[in-house]
Amino acid sequence: MTEWLIFAGVMLLGAMLPGANTAIILRNTLQGSRRSGFITALGLTTALTIHVILSVIGLAALIESTPALYAAIRWLGSAYLIYLGVVYLAIRPDTQTEHSGKNSGHPFIAGMMVSLFNPKILIMFVAIFSHVVAEVQSAAMQFLYCITPMLVELSWLSLIIMLLSRPAIQHWLKRVRVRIERLIGGGLVLLGIKLGLG
Repeated sequence: MTEWLIFAGVMLLGAMLPGANTAIILRNTLQGSRRSGFITALGLTTALTIHVILSVIGLAALIESTPALYAAIRWLGSAYLIYLGVVYLAIRPDTQTEHSGKNSGHPFIAGMMVSLFNPKILIMFVAIFSHVVAEVQSAAMQFLYCITPMLVELSWLSLIIMLLSRPAIQHWLKRVRVRIERLIGGGLVLLGIKLGLG
């Protein structure tokens, strides 16, 4: 059980690192609603589930060992992040109120695509599952290891969403929403460029 706690701690630290997942949650919660934030979190968690399944059945190792396939996934992910960033940067201040409560694209799909086309997450799971899960004998413990990343990610993102949805925070954020949109858009573009460059 100690090994699992360490594993869960590593997953929590990974979830807490600011990145594209955090950016898309912030954006969809702020511009949409708490519901939009949770739908985005479900998309991110679904993609994480797919990463875990691919790692368990060995496809992630195949992707890692095939440079052309890995590069294609990396470039798709990079292009999608840059596209999202440009969309967020292009929203005009005078249309901000009009679009409040709406999102450019479905939040579930946006969340899933951001995580699914991040090859670094896939490779991370190859490393973790090849060394940790393979050594676990009990089927129940293997299942626990497999669902831990999703539970940790969903819990952390839910905490962020709940904090952002508090009335006092919402009131303050409404006044700086445009600047936050620009910041998130610029951050996504930079993350996309960084992912594309490897």
